[in-house]
Amino acid sequence: MEDAGILELFLARSEEAVKETQKKYAGYCYTIANGILGNNEDAEECVNDVILRAWETIPPNNPESLRMYLGRIARNLSIDRVKAAASMKRGAGTVSLDFSELENTLVSSGEVWEKLDEEVLIGTINSFLSEQKKLYRIVFVQKYWYLLGIREIAEKNGLSESKTASILYRMRNKLKKRLEKEGYGL
Repeated sequence: MEDAGILELFLARSEEAVKETQKKYAGYCYTIANGILGNNEDAEECVNDVILRAWETIPPNNPESLRMYLGRIARNLSIDRVKAAASMKRGAGTVSLDFSELENTLVSSGEVWEKLDEEVLIGTINSFLSEQKKLYRIVFVQKYWYLLGIREIAEKNGLSESKTASILYRMRNKLKKRLEKEGYGL
């Protein structure tokens, strides 16, 4: 079923929307969740939570892209789970380590989560990424959206780990310069 049809089912509050979403997007959401959580059982629970969240939020939301909407929910719920686990086990989470690389690039610490959601900043980052080589965009998104490790990114793209780390380092520096130019100085 096409996304427009699934969205119509959500808007009509038909439970068929849940079944169709599960059928079409469970694997996609699982991949995102498992990449962040690294645990099959937690990722499966997260997929169920994603579909429930979609049911609760459509309507009033009517997303342009159901795939991106569900992906963002999966990512945010997964990160929330990692944060919760880290707060229970002080320092157990790896998400903060991944984002700490970008913290110094984006804004002063403490404001990172709020600034990431601002439309202007998102537009600037999207514009920056659109100007980069395709491989560099892929590596950047795999690291900072899907939160994959350097080794996994390298394997997926046929690169060495040092080349992958180098690409990410150079892109962070370029992004930092771009953001400073746009008025997001540190």
